[in-house]
Amino acid sequence: MAAKAKVIKINDLAKVIDSAVAASAGNTKIPGGIIMGRSIAVKSVGAVDANALARNITKQVQASVSGYKLTPKVIIDGGFITIGFIAREILAP
Repeated sequence: MAAKAKVIKINDLAKVIDSAVAASAGNTKIPGGIIMGRSIAVKSVGAVDANALARNITKQVQASVSGYKLTPKVIIDGGFITIGFIAREILAP
């Protein structure tokens, strides 16, 4: 029988990550956002424009997400490319 996928809210994920960062940084609050995307092998990307793909992904996700500012991001490291966005919570003034 297939396992049911877990669902986690972005805000809940952000809290867990903030706690882990604070524990690792001596309880210091470090501002930033969550990096989300798809990690793929560089060799499988071919001639795809990773930056254009990240912008397109960000635009599509932003249409469905409120309360967060999404910034396209491409990270290349160790033979892999992460294509996606950084999500930063929009705080009320």
